[in-house]
Amino acid sequence: MNPVINNRENVPNPILGPEDGVPNYVMLYAEHPPGDSSPFHSHKWEHEAFILEGSGTLSCDGKTYPIRKGDAILVPPNTKHQFINTGDVPMNRVTVNPIESTQDTICLLYTSDAADE
Repeated sequence: MNPVINNRENVPNPILGPEDGVPNYVMLYAEHPPGDSSPFHSHKWEHEAFILEGSGTLSCDGKTYPIRKGDAILVPPNTKHQFINTGDVPMNRVTVNPIESTQDTICLLYTSDAADE
């Protein structure tokens, strides 16, 4: 098998996934401009994230954690979570999810008010 090299500018998310022959995980790339965030959500799988640049917070089950360039993050399964860019520059990250995340259509979204629970 040859390596697979995808450039995020030419490939939609996941940037590496089942169609590339990846057997266990998918890789996603997320850009958050200043003030932007991911949806506030939960799902049954864990995922790992690496902050490539920028800074912000991770809201996870009612607690807020500062995150910044160079941080490696484990988001446990079944936790309500959200990545929020609180900085003045883009916050970009790579996220790795189990392959089941491409097959599981259950992802619970919450309103921003739920973040305060």
